[in-house]
Amino acid sequence: MAPDSNMQTTQRRANIRTALVLASIAVAFFIGILATRFIGDGQDGITVLGAAVMVFLVIAIGRNLRK
Repeated sequence: MAPDSNMQTTQRRANIRTALVLASIAVAFFIGILATRFIGDGQDGITVLGAAVMVFLVIAIGRNLRK
C-alpha cells in the first residue's frame, strides 16, 4: 500500500468513528426524550436523560483511556 492510501484509510476510519459517536449521542437524546414522554413527569424525565448522557460519556471516555 502506498503511504497516501494508508493515510486515507486511517482518515476514513477516524471519520467513521466520529460519525458513529455523534449518531449515538443523537440516539441517546432521542431515547431520553421518548422516555420523558412516557414517564410523564418532567423532573423524572430529565433525570433519565441526564443518566443516559452520563453513562454514554463514561463509556466513551473509558474507551479512549484504554487506547
